[in-house]
Amino acid sequence: MSVPVIAFFSNKEGVGTTSLVYHLAWMFSDLQVKVLAVDLDPQANLTTAFVGGTSASLHDLTVYECIRRILGADTDSSIGQPIGPNLVLLPSDLMLSAFEEELAMEWQRAQNGDKQAFRIVSAPWRVMRMLAQNHEAQLILVDLGPNLSSINRAGLLATDHVVLPLAPDQFSVLGLEILGSTLRKWRGDWRERLTSNPSKDMELPAGGMKPLGYVVQQPGIAMRTNEDWINWIPNYYREFVLDAPSTVSVSIFNDPEKLSVLRPYRTLIPMAQEARKPMFHLKPADGAIGAHLHSAEEARKDFDALARAIVAKANLPVTLR
Repeated sequence: MSVPVIAFFSNKEGVGTTSLVYHLAWMFSDLQVKVLAVDLDPQANLTTAFVGGTSASLHDLTVYECIRRILGADTDSSIGQPIGPNLVLLPSDLMLSAFEEELAMEWQRAQNGDKQAFRIVSAPWRVMRMLAQNHEAQLILVDLGPNLSSINRAGLLATDHVVLPLAPDQFSVLGLEILGSTLRKWRGDWRERLTSNPSKDMELPAGGMKPLGYVVQQPGIAMRTNEDWINWIPNYYREFVLDAPSTVSVSIFNDPEKLSVLRPYRTLIPMAQEARKPMFHLKPADGAIGAHLHSAEEARKDFDALARAIVAKANLPVTLR
């Protein structure tokens, strides 16, 4: 796949993963980059953020239906929900969870060189590639659920880069050890399976899933424990995710692996959710006046800077306007 794919992945809920993908998709769109936002979480939180839920009108457009069609050799170009001039959503719904057990079984069968198993395990990648071509996307952003499921594994096989959203708390920071070892294992297991591919002319994802960096979402209420844990992030990320020696001189504020430290935004997020738009699109008509309007402008600056950091760190072939 020539279109860069960036996944946002955490094994902890409440670290702002979906909000991060949602706002970055809109920001890249504002910067005139054609974006495909992919919701690979059966809970469909990203879908809800964009369109208010998986209504009956979206049933034939969801990722589950997409996978079902593509495995049946149906490449319907109408799949994908346009959100704006530069933004297309591949929605999710609870039916995606029905694919979980099948993916787990086919993952084992692929180890034995089963051709159909490779087709099924790589189905999310094929869907992304098809939609990127159909909608002329320049960038794909993938929202994954907070777990180590076979759906997430298949989704990560399709990605070039992985961004880890974090919170300055014990579970999020200590969870980097599990995330790092899981990414390395899945990457290594896939490369091993590729050597067993019985059909050398079958296109398959490389399974790069290279760690791109981390984004820290500051909590709404500052606590001393937050300050303690935030100081552990650079070395934990370096040691457990990058598998590199720790460096005592690196703090979160000068860490080259840190993409952004986002402020809590407090009341701005529920206001944006009610208006069903990103925080930086809020206007006085939405109730954003005074301090809220100022916060909306600060949010624009934050996500603009984050989008540019991602482009620079991943060396993406896109031009931001």
